[in-house]
Amino acid sequence: MNLGNLNKRLRLQCRPCGWVPPEGMQMEGVQLHFQVGHDTDEVKLDLLPACRCGEPMTHTESATARGETTDFFRCSVCGDTGHVTRKAGSDPLGSS
Repeated sequence: MNLGNLNKRLRLQCRPCGWVPPEGMQMEGVQLHFQVGHDTDEVKLDLLPACRCGEPMTHTESATARGETTDFFRCSVCGDTGHVTRKAGSDPLGSS
């Protein structure tokens, strides 16, 4: 995967509620979030691009050419955009 202009701007986010673990948090803290907040031992995190302003970016569209797919993302707060390129047919960031 080519992280395009989103290089170094990826973060983990709780799939059910959008909570973002603080940087450096140990896995035990993440597990505690799921046990207390979601009444489950099953941890489900997505790897998503984050905007420079700190907000998560939303997948807006994809375009495929020459065996590669470029996924485009946009920040709903400030309008910043970004993209990543992957092999066609593989899952985009944050897919459920």
